[in-house]
Amino acid sequence: MNTRAQQQGLWGLSKPLLLEQTLQFCVPLMDTLFLAIISDAAASAAGALAPVLFLCGNIIWVTVFAGASIANQRLGAGKLDKAKATIWIYAFWSVQLGILIALLLYFSAPWITSIMGLSGDIGLNAREYLQVAFALIVIWAVKGVCHSILNMHGLPGWNLLANLVYFVANLAGNAIVVFQLFGIADYGISGVAWASVIASSLGVLVSVAAITVNVPLRVSILQLKQNVANVSQNLVRIAAPSAIEPLSFDINMVVLNSMAAKLGALALAAKVYTFNTFMLGLIISVALTTATQILVTQKVGAGELDQADQQLRRSLRIALWGTGLTAALLVTLHHPIMRLYTQDELLLAGAFWWFLLAALSEPGRTVNIMTGLNLRATGDGWYISAVGLLFTWLVALPLAYLLAFVMDLGLIGLLISAVVDESGRAVLFYRRWRQQHWHHSHVHARETRIQGKQN
Repeated sequence: MNTRAQQQGLWGLSKPLLLEQTLQFCVPLMDTLFLAIISDAAASAAGALAPVLFLCGNIIWVTVFAGASIANQRLGAGKLDKAKATIWIYAFWSVQLGILIALLLYFSAPWITSIMGLSGDIGLNAREYLQVAFALIVIWAVKGVCHSILNMHGLPGWNLLANLVYFVANLAGNAIVVFQLFGIADYGISGVAWASVIASSLGVLVSVAAITVNVPLRVSILQLKQNVANVSQNLVRIAAPSAIEPLSFDINMVVLNSMAAKLGALALAAKVYTFNTFMLGLIISVALTTATQILVTQKVGAGELDQADQQLRRSLRIALWGTGLTAALLVTLHHPIMRLYTQDELLLAGAFWWFLLAALSEPGRTVNIMTGLNLRATGDGWYISAVGLLFTWLVALPLAYLLAFVMDLGLIGLLISAVVDESGRAVLFYRRWRQQHWHHSHVHARETRIQGKQN
């Protein structure tokens, strides 16, 4: 079945996704700039907590991702009723999970900031920020479901509009609370957090409206009952290994931020500013990966395995060129970019080396994102989850401690370990794709084997 997404192809899906991701990834960068106006302590606090929020968000994301992968394979095989039932089932589980995680995050905020070693002004700002930002987790759950539905139906333009609303609302909200426009009181870091919550909610409303108008999702109760067990089982089968490696990475980032905090407030601020800037490099890789995952899973669902392999390789080449050029530009402009955040001469003096090491991580990160996501989408996630976790925790993190504290390289040592981590996992992930185990792990292949045994 030639779906609307397949008719649009990689570039048709990627163009609005590139603009969408640009807006989405510019929001944390924009928040950091506004928080830096408040103080370096505020920017450091929110930056240190970003991996915690991303960790919670990734738990939701892998659930949405697993459900969307199953639905895409159903669409590719022409099983429309099963695809609709799948969407409703994974939407339900994603939102329920989001509510649970948000509540846990709210009540554990003091413990999280304490265990990360965030003290003084940074610790106070961190707790204040987290006790508002926890609400983002539920919003992200609804947003993830809505975005996946629009993308799989070849309607990424609506996601672009939703993120445009989100971006503009966040910019306006930040300006109002930071500069105290219209006589508003000084809410500090909590005001920035509330701006993000309100702006995200407005963007989600746009997505919900777009789905209501453009995507027919009516399904009978009988269809839901017939598919709930199958979808839930496949959801766990794909989501469980899909969660391990991204969550390991996020926990790794929390640990690295804790190490940076132990190196001092200056090192933590430098790491936050550098890593937030290089989130711009994710725009191309995430946009192309999202489009590629839709096309690959639909081709796999249709039994076109060679075309799926060709699609991933082509997309990966394009992504590597794009992220490489972006990283080179950021390194070239390291001084004026760092000056946007701070006037501290020590931070400005070290910007080149921090940016250069961050740039060297980009090729590995691009391969990890695209290859890893598509391996998980096709049901071959356990291997890369295991080896990715082992490599990070047995090689990269001990190396980070050795370089930063034993060899006294400080933040430079942490960034070198990040290069080793991304590059090592990239080799392992791409090798796994080339071995073609995913030919036998996708939903249709498993169901065919089960039917064969029953017959």
